[in-house]
Amino acid sequence: MLIKLTKNQQKILQILKSINQEITAQELYIKLRESKLKIGLATVYRTLNTLHLKGFVQERNSLNGESLYSLISDNHHHTHHFNCINCGESFLLKQKLCPVDDMFNQWCSSQNFKLYYHTLEFFGICEACQEKEFS
Repeated sequence: MLIKLTKNQQKILQILKSINQEITAQELYIKLRESKLKIGLATVYRTLNTLHLKGFVQERNSLNGESLYSLISDNHHHTHHFNCINCGESFLLKQKLCPVDDMFNQWCSSQNFKLYYHTLEFFGICEACQEKEFS
């Protein structure tokens, strides 16, 4: 099934692919405006929501409640993060093997469910904050 994308959707996907990291809607809006695309912030939010619902973009919330968006690719369909509850910093766990992949693959197969992505969040105190605490 071929999915037709609007000009705004294509441009947002192009930017997400080029930066290859999480970005807020406001940061994305600035990048779109810098590329001379006339688009409003509300349109950016609506477009991100549509791309999320179509399975192109994943969304997760930072500790301050802000939504972070990234592209879902064929070889990177999940993310794991360590989040520091002291400073709010989020660290991507770069791991090739996911501890829940096999479980989800079996479940999705048995339920005829197409999984686009999943996220796994860990909360604690980062090394820098631990060092400050004990110095």
